[in-house]
Amino acid sequence: MTAYNRRTLIVGVAVAAVIAGVVSYFASSAPDGLEKFQEDQGAAAPAYPTVEAPPIAFQEYNFNGLGEGFWANAVAGVVGIGLVLGILLGVGRLLRRRCPVAPVGDDRAATRP
Repeated sequence: MTAYNRRTLIVGVAVAAVIAGVVSYFASSAPDGLEKFQEDQGAAAPAYPTVEAPPIAFQEYNFNGLGEGFWANAVAGVVGIGLVLGILLGVGRLLRRRCPVAPVGDDRAATRP
């Protein structure tokens, strides 16, 4: 990885972490598109009795270990960014080609051992 790519990755992760940690706190107070549509159509309440689901780490845009509030929301956003970045980097490494392919018409391709 070149220094330019490394610097770009670090700046991108930092910007994403700030957005996820700070801006998402203010954005998550309103229902998302699906919840808003369900409320408008009168389908927000379940038609059948619900089953209590076990608690999960990221429920309602909060990190359950911290309760509710700004810090619970900020940690959930930053950890979510980390998880997505880790998955993308892992998939990228799996899909990366081991031997670079020369462009079509490159004379050096014929001289490779």
